[in-house]
Amino acid sequence: MNDQEHSKKYVRAARTCFALLAGLFLIPGLRAQPAELAVDNRLLLVFDTSVDMKKRLPTVQIGLDEALATSMGGDLQPGDSIGVWTFDQELHAGQFPLQSWVPENGAVMASNIIAFVGKQHYAKGASFDALQAPLDRIMRDSERLTVLIFCDGETQMNGTPFDSGINEIFQKRQAGQKKARHPFVILLRAQLGEYVGCTVNFPPLPMSFPAFPPLPPPPAPPAPKQDDTPPEPAATLPPLIIVGTHVGTNFPPPEPAPETNAAPLVQTNEVSEPTNSVAALPGNSDLTSKGSLAIGAIFLLAAAGLTIFMLRRSRKTGPASLITRSMKKD
Repeated sequence: MNDQEHSKKYVRAARTCFALLAGLFLIPGLRAQPAELAVDNRLLLVFDTSVDMKKRLPTVQIGLDEALATSMGGDLQPGDSIGVWTFDQELHAGQFPLQSWVPENGAVMASNIIAFVGKQHYAKGASFDALQAPLDRIMRDSERLTVLIFCDGETQMNGTPFDSGINEIFQKRQAGQKKARHPFVILLRAQLGEYVGCTVNFPPLPMSFPAFPPLPPPPAPPAPKQDDTPPEPAATLPPLIIVGTHVGTNFPPPEPAPETNAAPLVQTNEVSEPTNSVAALPGNSDLTSKGSLAIGAIFLLAAAGLTIFMLRRSRKTGPASLITRSMKKD
């Protein structure tokens, strides 16, 4: 293997180590990201069924196809509910079954909804008054609600905080939309029972989807309940009585300890300690004299025993030697 191959091998190894280290540093950051809160998201489609709107139905379908194809700007999640209402002088709700959003079925769902709307009875005119109370109820009962109202703009909008702006747009654009047979699409958004956004759209132009504001953080857990039981009163000592320079209490003075004949103690740092000296106990003189007599008697008995032992030993000694006997004869 030449030097170039060695260099490539080292470079690959260094890149691998760098990637592993980068992954280790990124993992804690990923875990620290807060999880998204689950929220009940609803979509309500409302169709004006006045006579003039039937002519605008093809453009209504274009607007609906775009809204569902983009999942309402990405805010519509799988499983979110979709309701369909129609209105003229009265509200007609519950005639189309409630749908659960499946992104793969968006085109089929839009086609079915337009087919349903096309079969409705188209009246002479429509009124937003029929929408006001039911729309307020569903808004208050929804965490997040998106409402698309397909209308001709020939009646005044009421019941929302955006009425004046919507009605002004109706007046400016009504003639052009009618001539082009294009509807108005009012997009309302509400969160936690309050309207939070509104746009007026003009299919077949792309729609504008106002963003929902961030949800407020969950409420903090309640503080632990404090015990309201009053604390027990602290024990009180009898008051001190001060007389002159002596301090005493109401308790009777302690009785004096009985006197003992114990040896005196040496006071050291206010702590009583016995001395190292041993005091002579009474009667030591008698014991000393008696001990001396006993020792003398023992010595005398030992001496007498030794004398007797020597005499007995001498008697047992055998006859004298020849030299001793000869000396005695001489």
